[in-house]
Amino acid sequence: MKKAKKTKDMIYGLIMWVFSLLVLIPMAMVIFTSFKEKREASSINLTLPRTWMWSNYAEVFEKSNILRNFFNSIVISVFATALVLVTASLLSYAIVRRDTRGCRILDKVLTFGIIAPFAAMPSMQLLQIIGLYGSKLGLIFIYSALYLPFSAMMITSYIKGVPRELDEAGVVDGATGMELFVRIIVPLLKPIAATVGVLVFMWSWNELQIPLYLLDSSANYTMPLSVYNFYGANSKSWNLVCADVILVSLPVIVMYLFAQKYVIAGMTAGAVKG
Repeated sequence: MKKAKKTKDMIYGLIMWVFSLLVLIPMAMVIFTSFKEKREASSINLTLPRTWMWSNYAEVFEKSNILRNFFNSIVISVFATALVLVTASLLSYAIVRRDTRGCRILDKVLTFGIIAPFAAMPSMQLLQIIGLYGSKLGLIFIYSALYLPFSAMMITSYIKGVPRELDEAGVVDGATGMELFVRIIVPLLKPIAATVGVLVFMWSWNELQIPLYLLDSSANYTMPLSVYNFYGANSKSWNLVCADVILVSLPVIVMYLFAQKYVIAGMTAGAVKG
């Protein structure tokens, strides 16, 4: 019995390694190509560079506005994440604790917000009407609206596992309304808030299609858009294009590596409490 289980684990492990290679091999090809000369990089493959061209990255900084695009992405992603966390937490707390028929219906309606696709034309017209089309603020609001339903569902599931007795204890201590939420509930939301925050930040950072529709000035372009524009101007220099892709991907990869334990902890806590 033990031998059969060990064999099954080895087979599962082998399958997972094969799937991992499907992701790691293309990543390695991009990394190696980013250090090659232009002629050598014309055929993207898994071979090591004959000469490691670190100057490719310096050339990317010279030819692109990557620092400005980096600042734009940071501003948009951070503020969108903060807005989603605040609104989703308040909405989830109201849905769970009020527990009225309307709140239960709203909880079900949130599901449609997850499956509803992004509609470019209505979003553009709405932003034009309120005077935010083409601005970073307009993009922040769009991201917040798109990622709010998923975030609220995650946090709602988590709050359902928080005992009501804690609220009652807070009321006895004199906390009511917003003070009750801030003092009692918010400290308990740290695991799920970390999970939702990292996911929303990554989604906002990596999004290409929505900024392409909603930003009309290169001064507001995000990092993925910088890759799009850089490729258009340097489509024959795959070494520079790959170097640009690495620079754009690096911040969110580093963030995920440092925040991975919080994401896993939040997912696990949400699953147990939900």
